[in-house]
Amino acid sequence: MNARKIREDLGRIRTCIQRRDYPRAVFLLTTALQDLGGLQAPTDLRGDFRTAIADICTDPAYKKEYAQPVAYQPGKERELLAFFNKFYKQVMGQEDEEDYEATLQRKLNLDRCISNGKKFLAEHKVQEADECFAEAFKYYKNELAAYGMIARALMEAGEYVRALGHVKKGLTEKPDDAELRRIAEECLRLRAQANR
Repeated sequence: MNARKIREDLGRIRTCIQRRDYPRAVFLLTTALQDLGGLQAPTDLRGDFRTAIADICTDPAYKKEYAQPVAYQPGKERELLAFFNKFYKQVMGQEDEEDYEATLQRKLNLDRCISNGKKFLAEHKVQEADECFAEAFKYYKNELAAYGMIARALMEAGEYVRALGHVKKGLTEKPDDAELRRIAEECLRLRAQANR
């Protein structure tokens, strides 16, 4: 692992974004993650990774593809590499149709995260449920029903504000979704009753 090269690559990311060379910025991040060799980043490089990933996730090109930003977490470097490799292919227009196995695995991961979140809600562990739901969106592609499933689970657990947050995100993707609108109305009604 060449820490100096990794730091230089990460340092160039903001400049690439400012020059509107977004594909190069993402490429530099994936290169830096690859250069770790599957190891956890040393402590002195973690801030550089956090900054670089934050810069990439705040760009409109990222927001166009993904609703949820990702954050650097030590020990998750391999997952980040897989995620940003895929994103780089999308940015470069190289992403082919997902093959059956990849699609199946992605959807199973999405379902698993939502299911785990519901289990945590049943145990009144809202923070853990939120983490599961956030993880679910790492596997999200165009399964709009996920917003409704999560919002309904939160609403049934009495977490109306959180539920409305997911409804709002879903409606930004599909403003005329009848199911999400129904959930929003029900949430607002139940919230008003609870505040009486």
